[in-house]
Order: sequence, then C-alpha cells, then structure tokens
Amino acid sequence: MNTLRKIFVSITAVALLFLTSCLDDKDVNEFNGVMTPDFAATPYVVDFNEMPNSAGYVIRTFPGTTDPDQFYTAKFRVNLSSPWQLKKDLVVTVKLDDEAATKFAAEHPGFTVLNSSKHTFTSTTVTIPAGEREVEFPVDFYTKGLSADDKYVVAFTITGTDNPDIIISGNFGTQYVKVGVTNLFHGTYDVDALWLYHGSTDYSAYAKNPVDFGTLSSRKILTNYTYAPWGNFIIEVDLDNPQTIDGHDNAYKITVTVEDDEANSVQMDDYDGGVWNYCWQTSDNKWHFKIAEKYYSNISANTYDQQ
Repeated sequence: MNTLRKIFVSITAVALLFLTSCLDDKDVNEFNGVMTPDFAATPYVVDFNEMPNSAGYVIRTFPGTTDPDQFYTAKFRVNLSSPWQLKKDLVVTVKLDDEAATKFAAEHPGFTVLNSSKHTFTSTTVTIPAGEREVEFPVDFYTKGLSADDKYVVAFTITGTDNPDIIISGNFGTQYVKVGVTNLFHGTYDVDALWLYHGSTDYSAYAKNPVDFGTLSSRKILTNYTYAPWGNFIIEVDLDNPQTIDGHDNAYKITVTVEDDEANSVQMDDYDGGVWNYCWQTSDNKWHFKIAEKYYSNISANTYDQQ
C-alpha cells in the first residue's frame, strides 16, 4: 500500500461544519462576519463506507453447511468522502490484504486469518459514477468446514485510484471483516408435537410451531421450550459419532435439557417403545430431530423438521 497517499482522518462535509476551529486560516472564508469552511480546499478522500465497531471490524455471518459448493455472497461499499461529487467517474482498486489481517489476528487473541480457499477475492476495480458517492463489490464465502466456535478475519484495502488528486483514508482505507458461521442446525423448524401435561392431559395444540434453532456453539442449539413461557431447550449434538439410528444413516445422538433446570429435565430415549433423541440430515440438506423428554411431570415427544 502507498502510505504517502493515505491520511489519518477521513474528512467529511458534516465534520467540517462542526470543526471549523480546527481548520487552518487558508481553509476558512469569512461571510458576513462568520467564518465558514472553504470546501474548495477540502481533499477528496476514498474509504470504506461501513463504520467498524469499537473493536475495529465489521461482521458478516453465514450459515454453516456440509456442501463444499455452497457459497454466500456479502457486499462491501467503497465511498467518496467529500463535500462535492466528482464530475467524472472514479476507478478505485481494492485488494485482499493478508498482511493486515495477520497483524489484526496477532493483536486480537482468538482470531485467525480466514483461509483464502474460503472466499473468492483477490482484487477488484470498482467505479464510482460521476455525481455519485458509493459503489459496492461482492465477495463469495464458502463455509464448509468453518466452525461456529472460531472467529475468522479477512481484510480488504483500497490501494489506489485513477485520479492522482484523490487521497486514500488512513483510518478507513482498510476494511477488517469478522467472518462467522452458524452451526449446521441453525434455522426454522416445523414441529410435530405431543405434550402430555402431568403425563396425561394432551396440551399439544398449545405447542409453538414453528420454532427457531439458534447457535450456541458448533454442537449446541438453543430453542424455545415448546409449550410454556419459561425455560429453553438446550440441544447438544454428538458430532464425533455418526451412526445408523432407526434406519437413518449418518445420524447423531443428542442430549437435551431445559436451560438452567437440568436436574428436573430427563430425556426419554425409548419413549413409548420408540427411538428418540437423535437427529439426521436428509439428501436435501435439511435436518430432522426426534426429541422426547420429561420436564417435572410433563412429557413431550416431538419431531422437528427444518424448513
């Protein structure tokens, strides 16, 4: 990166209106006794439009998958920061910056640089049309093999433009992106429910349907307790031991409890003579769960089919 072409602060028109006291004399004009910014002396600056969080990065989160060909596209915006638009097109070059990502990961424990095989980006040129300020560029991310337990970072840097009078922002000329994935089971599920209140009265009609499975970790799922406003199910999948279960190949045993009340939640692996508390994936990449458990004296035996 040509650091001589970078500045330490991206100046915008809004900032100038409130920071006239910071300008040199040559950068202000007097109008009816009021000192105002001289926008003609303001540089044109290119940067990334999306502001990072307090830790210095933006976030993109994608579904986990077992399909090596599945990808998800994210877009990033390049911006012209100036009180005026340009009268002709501006071509901006953006490149992958592994050096910046490596430095970021070294300074932020827990991060690792996203392997280049997990995205399609090396460099691109984008054009901000005359009279406009922004343009987007896409990056495809492949998430097979990425873990919901890990934090990945990738960095993109603006390296130049076709106009020598344009300055690259020193603060926002590099976009750090935290790439996250949900676990394989994250999503919305239709419920075929059986709920026996105190083990006998059927309250299945009151079941929540559908329900969402959220990501706690690569193996743990959080979902609503199906029949009441208290508690949540925590489902943990034994991904280390694929089995054939009840005729389903590559199925996995699960452990299910009620959040913060594990002592009163007992799973029933052989409820009513059936096989329960496992999950499997069908050829359409949808997940299915059979869960039977007793919470206090209430019995639930439900199937969950991913939409």
